[in-house]
Order: sequence, then C-alpha cells, then structure tokens
Amino acid sequence: MIKYICTICGMIINEKNYNLNEEAFEDFNSVDNIKHCPFCGVRGIYLKELAQGEVQLLNNPVSLVDSNISKILDHAMKLEVFNGDFYQKASELVNTIEIKNMFKSLAKIEFNHARIHKSLGGFKELPILREMDYKKYDEENLIKLANKREKHAVEYYNKYSEEVSSSRLKEIFNALSKVEKEHINLTIK
Repeated sequence: MIKYICTICGMIINEKNYNLNEEAFEDFNSVDNIKHCPFCGVRGIYLKELAQGEVQLLNNPVSLVDSNISKILDHAMKLEVFNGDFYQKASELVNTIEIKNMFKSLAKIEFNHARIHKSLGGFKELPILREMDYKKYDEENLIKLANKREKHAVEYYNKYSEEVSSSRLKEIFNALSKVEKEHINLTIK
C-alpha cells in the first residue's frame, strides 16, 4: 500500500490504519482507494503520497499569531474538545451498536481536530472543560444534539475562515468545515 500523509492533521496513513474510525464516514477507505484521512476526516485532496523515508512536520504554530488568532484557535480547540467529550459520553448512553460505534469514531475525530488547533496555536495542552451530563437524553435526542453541534462547528469554521489572514488557517478551517458537514449528514437519521 502507498503511504499518505494528511496535510491537515499530519498523520501518516498506511495499511494498518487506513480504516480507522470508518463508522464516522459515509464512504469507506480501502487499501487501494483512500478517500479521506481516517484521523481527521478530510477528503483525499488533502492527502499527499509519502515517499520512502520521507518525514514531514506539519501544523507547527502559525507564525505571527496575534491575540485575535490565538483566541480563534483557542475557541476552536474548546469547541472540538466539547464535541469530542459529548460523543464519548453519548456513545456510552446509546443502545444501538451502529450509533454507539459512530459516536466513538466521531469522538476520536473531534479530539483530533482539537489537537490540530492546539498545535497551530502553540498551546501546551488541551483544555479540561466542565463535566457535562447527558443522561437525560434518549438516543433520538442525542442524535439531534449531535446534529446541532455539527451545524455549529460548520458555522464557526465558515465565519472564522473569512476573518483569518493566514492562508494555512483558511485552508484548515475550510477542510474541517467540510468534515463537519459530512458529520451533519451522518446525524440526520
């Protein structure tokens, strides 16, 4: 199998991990057809073939991060941690195996998005947010909550991709917005 590197999250995709988090996608990767990054969910246009022995470091802190950009990245990181935490907890509350597995995979992807923002902003660690309790929601309402969260994430990325001057941040925000749009489709059920 050809190895790829995701130009958004920096993860290397190979024969051991190409199908991770497949429950979070409408279409699946195969060994011979990598359609998206299994770690952050971006489409194949953001994947680059990795030559033998090549190593790339991506997502170093954005140069000249001003306080406004730092604030945007901090909020994006918190948004993704909040959503990742939601999916993690929701996966423990639902009974349908398909939904449980989808929520688990979505949690991993959202936490990966948070790590992207952490790296870009040069933050030392992911934030620890207030503990939330979703036990009062049944499966149907958890799916509705998931859909609402994904719509909010798309709105966030769309809004701030227009406000940031860094072409790299615009590219990342636009790529992640597309991933969140796919998550909207998964949570319409």
